[in-house]
Amino acid sequence: MRDTQRLFKFALVGGVGFIVDTSVFYCSLNLFAWSLWHARVVAFLWAATATWLGNRCFTFADCKADKGQQSYRLIGRQWAKFLLSATLSAIPNFLVFKLTIMFIGEQGIAPYLALVAGISVGMIGNFAFSRYWVFRAAN
Repeated sequence: MRDTQRLFKFALVGGVGFIVDTSVFYCSLNLFAWSLWHARVVAFLWAATATWLGNRCFTFADCKADKGQQSYRLIGRQWAKFLLSATLSAIPNFLVFKLTIMFIGEQGIAPYLALVAGISVGMIGNFAFSRYWVFRAAN
């Protein structure tokens, strides 16, 4: 599969991840009244897990009927690699989020604008990590 097709699929999965991220972020802030940063971290973990599964089964077509204990360990290792790469990609994501908040504030839709800006920046690194490290065997 060509990288442009993979990038398109990655973006679709990222769209689902964005919905998960935004939904959990919104609920954490408004229903649970968590702090802005606590809500952001929890939403990130949920979204990273959702996008790992989507990329595993759709973008990189590595979703198989896995059998046995060893394959569960391999799946767990792959999830951990994806979470590590997402965390590394989250550094620029969170920095842009923080800078945006500093410039436009925390009121109204400002946190959501900051969320979009951060996610957009983080996606670039996340695709590269996924393509060349996490899902390398499926390439």
